[in-house]
Amino acid sequence: MQSFRNKVAAITGAGSGIGRALAVQLAERGCDLALSDVHADGLRQTAALVEPMGVRVTTAQVDVAVRDQVRAWAARAANEHGKVNLIINNAGVAHAGTVEATDYADYEWIMGINFWGVVHGTKEFRVSVFHG
Repeated sequence: MQSFRNKVAAITGAGSGIGRALAVQLAERGCDLALSDVHADGLRQTAALVEPMGVRVTTAQVDVAVRDQVRAWAARAANEHGKVNLIINNAGVAHAGTVEATDYADYEWIMGINFWGVVHGTKEFRVSVFHG
């Protein structure tokens, strides 16, 4: 992609950290944004940072581990923006602990976001956006 101007990027985990930084960088380059995060407050803060840059911004509180939430967001983003040119599956979590001390629920939480979140984002945007 030579230019981000007049393009639309969907970013997961946009409420803080790398996701927020990506949103700011893309907005500075004229890219419209469909932002999601599981944390509504952080999402609102990111939107407030990029909206004054003159780009169109939509937000959705989404848990990327839940396929139906990602599917609904992808369809909404495509409808509201008319297109999505780029999906950035940025949402991610980390856990520290020994195998012995880590519960299966912790592994399921990590896999839900770090693995399934990427699969859901990639697949649902491919289906909703690129195939109508």
